[in-house]
Amino acid sequence: MTEEYRAVEHHGSAVVHHQQALRYHREASLHYQLGKDYAHAAHMALVAHGHGWQAIDHGKQANTFYIEQEGKSAQTTTETVAPFPSESPKATGSELVAPDCQAHHATAADHHEHAARHHGEASKHCDEKNYSLAAREAQIAHSHALQATFHSNEAARHHAEHYGKSRPTAELT
Repeated sequence: MTEEYRAVEHHGSAVVHHQQALRYHREASLHYQLGKDYAHAAHMALVAHGHGWQAIDHGKQANTFYIEQEGKSAQTTTETVAPFPSESPKATGSELVAPDCQAHHATAADHHEHAARHHGEASKHCDEKNYSLAAREAQIAHSHALQATFHSNEAARHHAEHYGKSRPTAELT
C-alpha cells in the first residue's frame, strides 16, 4: 500500500467522522432548540466531539504525506477560516443558555460540514497528484475542524454551567 493511497484513505475517514459529528451536533442543537432532553443532547455532543477528534487525527495523518512530498511549505496556507474569539460570550440569564448551546452546536455542525467538503477536495487533488492543492485543502479542513472543536467545547461548558442534573430530561415527541 503506497503512502499516497493511505493519505486518500485518511481523507476519506476524516470525511466520515466529520459527517458523523455533523449529524450528532445537529441533533443536539435540535434538542436545545426544542428545550427537551438536555442530558441526551449532552451525550450526543460528547459523541460528536469524539468524531471530531477522530477526524482531526485522520487529517493530521494525511498531512504527513504532503509534508514529505512538498516540504515544510505544505504546512502553511494563505486562506484560513476566521480566528477563534478571544473569549466566549457570557450568558446573563437561564433564558439565554439554551439558545447559546443550540447556536454553538449549529455552528460546530457547519464547520464539520465545511471540513468534510475540504477533505473530499484534498482527496481528489491527492488522486490527481496535485499535492500542494491537497495540502492546502487539508489545512483549511483542519482549521474548520478546530473551529468545530471550539464550538463543541463552548456548548459543553454552557451545558455544565447551567444545566447540571436538574433540568428537563423529557423525551422528544
